[in-house]
Amino acid sequence: YLALDHRWQNRMLLVAGYVFYGMWDWRFLGLLALSTTMDFAIGRQIGAAVGPRKKLWIVVSVVVNLTLLGFFKYANFFASGLAALLDALGLHVPLPVLEVALPVGISFYTFQALSYTINVYRGVLQPASNFIDFALYVSFFPQLVAGPIEKSHHLLPQMQRPRKVTWSGVWSGCYLILWGLFKKVVVADNLSLLVDELFRGQLQAQGFSFLLGAWVFTWQIYADFSGYSDIAKGLARTMGFELMVNFDTPLFARNLIDHWHRWHISLSTWFRDYLYIPLGGSRVSSLLRARNLMITFVVSGLWHGAATKYVAWGFVHGLAQVGLTLGKGVVDRLLGWLPERPRHLLGVLVTFQVVALAFALWQTDGLGHWLVLLGDFARDPLPSGGDWGRLGRFAGWIAVPFGYELLQQRSRDIFMPLHWKPWQRGLLYALLLAGLLRFGVFEGAQFIYFQF
Repeated sequence: YLALDHRWQNRMLLVAGYVFYGMWDWRFLGLLALSTTMDFAIGRQIGAAVGPRKKLWIVVSVVVNLTLLGFFKYANFFASGLAALLDALGLHVPLPVLEVALPVGISFYTFQALSYTINVYRGVLQPASNFIDFALYVSFFPQLVAGPIEKSHHLLPQMQRPRKVTWSGVWSGCYLILWGLFKKVVVADNLSLLVDELFRGQLQAQGFSFLLGAWVFTWQIYADFSGYSDIAKGLARTMGFELMVNFDTPLFARNLIDHWHRWHISLSTWFRDYLYIPLGGSRVSSLLRARNLMITFVVSGLWHGAATKYVAWGFVHGLAQVGLTLGKGVVDRLLGWLPERPRHLLGVLVTFQVVALAFALWQTDGLGHWLVLLGDFARDPLPSGGDWGRLGRFAGWIAVPFGYELLQQRSRDIFMPLHWKPWQRGLLYALLLAGLLRFGVFEGAQFIYFQF
């Protein structure tokens, strides 16, 4: 890579992206190439068109991209939903069930490609003139299958101009890779064993076990997904690229609005820029703002998976956002007597609880099952004897990332250890490596977000 000039580096990375994606299933390389070629051509047409013709081409891009995504991801979901509706109406119409494999990362690279055509339409970005540059933007292997979902005006120019590999970039990138790997194989994959024990064992997550399962699963998702994002950002840095920060200590957010400014930032800003604001955003009446929030979060839930539990997850978050937005003044008056620090801590605890209970939906069969488990917890909220041991295991696995992120929350610097003294950095790296070797789960557990 270092021996090549800019153009040949891009060709090398493009081949690497396709080899990397083809290692999962080579048959879907055609779909990736089709999406890339189509959006490159449409981007050129949008750039050359004026008036209604320009609008026509962006509609074509949105429709074709979402149709491809919808076919592979939602065909059976909507077919089964339609069948259930027809049965409820007394019309027993047999509908075909399609055994369609879900291409890994399709939600990520489809949204990234849509960012390009929409930004060209808006005039934020000029159409790419070099196909290799654009194809690399869509298939850049560090973030191809699980993000971050990069905006075209941020990542594409980095493909188009020469990059400089620096020692600071290599060192900081390797640090992010090591930390991300630790979060994934030590923290997330050990917590996944506890999640399976709580939600799929004989406990069936009843009573306090349901609440504990919600806490454990939330930390598992966070360590898993933020770990992947750190690895992706670190890999990119070693090659002279800069990806966006995808997580910013979200489990220390003081309210749900703050949480969505910190959690999966690339997706939340995508929906903000390309759905929420075009719907009218917050510059409308309270009723329309509530509608815009609900639409955005329900669609976000549907993006996560073709199942009612994901839609319900989005619906729960949408309702919470609407309640917080419309009732903020009431909350402020109720808690106004509290000093700032206890008030902040209370906000963090309540926000984490809401986020965790919402994530517990992903471990259930749907909203009805979730409500039953929630009712069981309300009737029996105290931990049993076995719960104390599981609570101790949970606390042990999250101790390192919790303590580290508490320091990071105060410093507001994701590269905080790089400013430490050499012996302190060396000790940290040695402890992380030792933790990987001693406690890492190396049975090939998938990243959770690969399924989306």
